[in-house]
Amino acid sequence: MEEKYARNKYPIFYDKENQVAEMLNQEKKLLKLGRLPGLLILDKENVIQYAYYSDSMKDIPENEELFEVINNLNE
Repeated sequence: MEEKYARNKYPIFYDKENQVAEMLNQEKKLLKLGRLPGLLILDKENVIQYAYYSDSMKDIPENEELFEVINNLNE
């Protein structure tokens, strides 16, 4: 995956024991072939300021919503 997606420019870390996924309450559905996508935005102190857990692989928030959260972090 590092070669294909990161082009060896940054490491991809794997959570083989699912500790992080469980800590962040990322849902797992066998009929959907595994973990559902989650999107987190953290501030400079690594505090979660936005959390979105999808119901499907197509369920993602709009960019405008995410940019609003990010822009408010800089205020």
